[in-house]
Amino acid sequence: MALVSTFPVTVEWGDCDPAEIVFYPRYFIWFDGAMRTLLEAAGWPYARLRERFGFIGLPLAEVSARFLRPSGFHQQFEIKSQVEKWDERRFTVLHQAYRDGALLLEGREVRFCGKRHPHDAQRLQAIPIPPEFKEAFGS
Repeated sequence: MALVSTFPVTVEWGDCDPAEIVFYPRYFIWFDGAMRTLLEAAGWPYARLRERFGFIGLPLAEVSARFLRPSGFHQQFEIKSQVEKWDERRFTVLHQAYRDGALLLEGREVRFCGKRHPHDAQRLQAIPIPPEFKEAFGS
């Protein structure tokens, strides 16, 4: 069974645009927090990833969102996150935001296990996903 984590969000005034709904880039910031929560739930916080595998992080390769219902000031919702797909060097995280059981939006992040490129320190290199990392997500 796939591991699912929950990231609670309360919309603050500064999260809203002039139409008084959440300004869409805020969702991508919340996705990042939801990703951190998912990693911690799996027992792989960023510090452990750096220590164990030498990862510089889990950089984004792609990100998308499909907005279904708006949210506004002082509303609360939760983002449920899980790894949806594994490839050799990338994985896709599905984020779904819910309020009172209604799906508000669905987002996906494609991430990779990144290390500094051995021949160019300005670049990152995707490496194969370690099995022990993958197994922690119930895949």
